[in-house]
Amino acid sequence: MNNTIELAIQGNKAAQTAIVNDYSERIYNLGLHFLKNEQDAEDLLQETFIKVFDNLDKFQGKSGLYTWIYRIATNIALMKLRKGKREILVDDFMENYDFPEVHRHAHSGEIPSPLIAILNDELKRELSAALERIPEKYKTVFILRDVENLSTREAAEVLSITENNVKVRLKRARTYLREELCNYFENCKSA
Repeated sequence: MNNTIELAIQGNKAAQTAIVNDYSERIYNLGLHFLKNEQDAEDLLQETFIKVFDNLDKFQGKSGLYTWIYRIATNIALMKLRKGKREILVDDFMENYDFPEVHRHAHSGEIPSPLIAILNDELKRELSAALERIPEKYKTVFILRDVENLSTREAAEVLSITENNVKVRLKRARTYLREELCNYFENCKSA
């Protein structure tokens, strides 16, 4: 265990502040992705670090401190989701995935620019709705890997599952979303 952690366990405010400064931005962003609003993300951040410092003496160093904190934050976010059944923020996901049909038409001039914005908003809503229908264990892996960009190993550590399990769950989540969005596009074409 490193010196900062030992000092934080002893109640050293500078060491605790250093830990908060090192991880607060990533935990806040995780909260935004899971909970969709700034207030809930701030609450998650606060609850996470309260729990971290209440339990830091139990940290055994089997994983990295970051992974341990991330696991705490993920568990708190999942509990909040179960209570509130909130939608997941998908803006970052939308930026990272290419939807060729919309883009092909948009760049060819076949779809006027204002209509592109409407289609993108509609697609975000549809994706958000599809994410709500995914079983929680697949949704969580999807968020950690594709939205939060954690590695397979990090996601496995956060969720206390094997890397192979992360890969299987992620594949199932992506397959489900692809099918849901294909159904959406098919319904749009026939409408």
